[in-house]
Amino acid sequence: MTNPKPEIMRVLRWVFLRHAHAITCEIDANKDRAYDVCVVPHWDVSASVIERFDTEYQAFERHAEVVRHLREAGWVRVQPWVSDSVNAAA
Repeated sequence: MTNPKPEIMRVLRWVFLRHAHAITCEIDANKDRAYDVCVVPHWDVSASVIERFDTEYQAFERHAEVVRHLREAGWVRVQPWVSDSVNAAA
């Protein structure tokens, strides 16, 4: 018996910190072969933004654009091992 494929597969996940706040910017591939760029502010998950793209290239291009804006605004990327310890109240 084989396990069914997950409906969403994470392609890339970066977490950024600024002051006492954290934001996650990630790319997810879904079962429809589309790619979602998700920006999630940890302090207000309801304000998350998800943009869908037809190709992985378009998603990576948008992710890079978002990351550039975050860095210009003073956000700093944290190491992957830190991202799991950042809580929603950060």
